[in-house]
Amino acid sequence: MKDQWMNTAITKIAMAVYVAPGTGKNVHTDRPYHGFVLNDENGIKNYHFSDGQVLHTRENEVFYLPKGSSYTVRSVRLGGCYAINFDADISDEPFSLRLRDHESLRRYFKTAAADWKAQSPLRDISAMRAVYETIYLAQKELQKEYSPKEQASKIAPAIEKLSSDFTDNSLTVSYLSELCGMSEVYFRRIFINRFGVSPKEYMIRKRIEYAKQLLSSGQFSIKEVAELCGYSEPCHFSREFSKRVGVSPTDYR
Repeated sequence: MKDQWMNTAITKIAMAVYVAPGTGKNVHTDRPYHGFVLNDENGIKNYHFSDGQVLHTRENEVFYLPKGSSYTVRSVRLGGCYAINFDADISDEPFSLRLRDHESLRRYFKTAAADWKAQSPLRDISAMRAVYETIYLAQKELQKEYSPKEQASKIAPAIEKLSSDFTDNSLTVSYLSELCGMSEVYFRRIFINRFGVSPKEYMIRKRIEYAKQLLSSGQFSIKEVAELCGYSEPCHFSREFSKRVGVSPTDYR
């Protein structure tokens, strides 16, 4: 969920509805509106987008479907959901969130769907309230998740792996994010917020610190230090070292 949601203005409500279990179409092409969807206590569905992305949604989870997207819905466990379609000046990727206060949000969605079904004069306001409440609760939840304590807990498996295997050339950001059970984009965001640098830069800095120790020992050649730090090419190692330390490996030693 991008930060731009904080200043988003909802310009139009197209629909608020409850989709009962087993109803609704499974194939959607060029979605005409943005949408927030809230699964009920039974609904578990996967959304397979035309670009290859898959959004896994669980029971009592709220998720976002972008305007213009095309996807196929595949039910894992049959259940219903509340949906609100709207227009807004926003551009974001599909995402899902499990909110602690999902029962409170459900009341807003349920009221909005009832007002639209009854064609109430307040139906637009009712649905807008549900959309803004979704944005508010989602941002509130993300703020908690980005606290230092929460961050450390969420990416602890990756930090442990980086600490022991930072010289391993096969170690990728994709693998580290999978290790933490989150998307690569989400992992990068939490990591940067926690350490101030990307996972790749964090790994390079650990390599450079290790290289300093090896060079100071005087027991290894530049080529050997490069190999021990995970660099297959000494020239690549020298560039990285000089860039971050300010002197060449030879001068440092």
